[in-house]
Amino acid sequence: MNAFYSRCAAAVIALLLCRSASAQTWLSSGIHKIESQILEVGRELEQCPVIPSIQVTSNAGFHSGFAPRMDSARWVQVDLGEEYTIDSVVVVPASINGAGAYGFPNKFRIETSRDALLSEPELLVETTVEDPSSILPHFVTTGGRRARYVRFTALSLAPQPRLNSRFIFCLGELLVFSGGRNVALQGAVLAPNSVETLPTWSPKHLVDGSYALGIPALPIGSASNGWHSQIFQQPNTEVWVQVDLGGPRTLDEIRLIPAHPRDYPDRTGFGFPLRFKIETSLSENFSESSMVFDCRHADFANPGDTKVAFPLASHAARFIRMTAVKLWERSSDFVFALGELEAYEGRENIARAARVVASDSTNHVSWKPELLVDGIGGAGMLLDEETWLQGLSQRRLLLAKRELFTRWQIEEAKQVQARTGGLSVGFVVLTFGVIGLLVLRGRALRRRELEILRQQISRDLHDDVGSNLCSIRLMAEMSGTTEDGRLPAEVLSEISLMAEAGTESLRDMVWLLKEGGQPKIGILVEKMRSVAGALLLNMDWSFRSEGVPAEVVAPLSFHRDLLFILREALHNVVKHAGAPSVDIQLRWTVAGVELSVADTGRGFDPNHPSGGDGIENMRYRAGQLRGTLLMERHSNGGTHLVVKIPKP
Repeated sequence: MNAFYSRCAAAVIALLLCRSASAQTWLSSGIHKIESQILEVGRELEQCPVIPSIQVTSNAGFHSGFAPRMDSARWVQVDLGEEYTIDSVVVVPASINGAGAYGFPNKFRIETSRDALLSEPELLVETTVEDPSSILPHFVTTGGRRARYVRFTALSLAPQPRLNSRFIFCLGELLVFSGGRNVALQGAVLAPNSVETLPTWSPKHLVDGSYALGIPALPIGSASNGWHSQIFQQPNTEVWVQVDLGGPRTLDEIRLIPAHPRDYPDRTGFGFPLRFKIETSLSENFSESSMVFDCRHADFANPGDTKVAFPLASHAARFIRMTAVKLWERSSDFVFALGELEAYEGRENIARAARVVASDSTNHVSWKPELLVDGIGGAGMLLDEETWLQGLSQRRLLLAKRELFTRWQIEEAKQVQARTGGLSVGFVVLTFGVIGLLVLRGRALRRRELEILRQQISRDLHDDVGSNLCSIRLMAEMSGTTEDGRLPAEVLSEISLMAEAGTESLRDMVWLLKEGGQPKIGILVEKMRSVAGALLLNMDWSFRSEGVPAEVVAPLSFHRDLLFILREALHNVVKHAGAPSVDIQLRWTVAGVELSVADTGRGFDPNHPSGGDGIENMRYRAGQLRGTLLMERHSNGGTHLVVKIPKP
């Protein structure tokens, strides 16, 4: 019984601990709602582009002039050259040495206009930045409005690093998309207050097409590196590669994607020439050509893992040729290599899968002329730049939302913890109070059970043993003696039987007391088998048990009454049935416990019993176990007794 209450106490304490761990959800549906929102944000993040590695570029971007106060207004403006129907404006933060965003303002405004003075500006957005240290872009849709000028105004400047007395703002790139093309590329930049420290900071770097997010690409495990020239021992060697578009096309932009082969993981901008020119022509031999870009007389900064783009004003051409005149140094030798060459007519890359020829080439599984136009560059599948930047901007917003939800979750948890603190204390007091009451009640029940058992044993001693001893005394006093002074043989035989019955009853009572308050059912089965063997010594008998759980315990009263019912039934068989065989069954079923005693004797009519109160005693004990006792006489002789009681 003590073990039972210990288990109850342990279960209640475990419930308390479980409640304390889940009290937040139990008392606050808000926490569950926030958790669902965080999971939903996580699913949306899986659909966004992955955050690219920050690229180290020599052209960091635009740097404003210094201001004495954080709220000093500073702006920069881009002239698109003509009016466009603008789809979106994208701002990419600047980065220094591959770190996070550098000098990005805490608050900004973007406006468009058809005149340079912004006499009638149209506001696109005015916003406070959630995380100024994030390198991810800010993507703003415009609703298709027409404009020529785009102005970015910093409304809350960033403190200059390591010098908090001055304030600045910096931008890596400003892109304006119209019809899928960045029409701000190489546009005119107006900044009344700016810093120019080449090659890092310059207003023109704001629209040079190069920024720290790198190349719009989806990383894939491809062996395509691009095109690679032969290896030369001198840098000043002229090498060219040429793309045939298949017919005259109208070019709006040419993009060069630097190579980044897997066997040179630390060397971005692999093979990009120091000096080169780009030409277009309608004839394959370039007898008449147009110069797109020429840097043959000054070194071009290696772009690393960023694209190099050149805008064209609806330029008609069929052939594009890039000629290097100063090669890139590999390892004491010199090469010219490119990852991809793209030519755009509107939103379409018309150079995809075009015919490629070159002055010379390296033939390798990962370096082939056709790999220059296979859509793979920068170690990944090239993506639409506008869509890619929009996805990264969406990732930034989702990350900010998840962080906000997480803060709400923490605050809500603190409030719930404060609310549940008092409840937990009260629950502890109530729990241990209930445990104390259970223990006291258990002790009272135990004392009551012992008192009932004492009274039952007292009554059994009086009824069984006392009755037998009294009968023996009366028989001895009332029976006459023989001539030699001894009692008659039949009297001695009856006295012997009564003494044996009293001894067996007394032995059973001692056994019950020795087994304690909750004996196992298996012990009862063995005792019943032993009683049957002792009483049916000279008869053919069998004892079977079906489905009896030997390890299950039951109250002592269950053992006592069931054992005494069996003993009384077997006494009746021995004394009255004259049966050659007896079959005993103890069955443990879902419905309950069933004890069956069937003999093959002369039969016994329960409706006309002979003297004695054995049957009534058995019925009384069956009633104590909340069961029933049935007796019936078989048509072919013999008596069948069945006791059905509930499982303890």
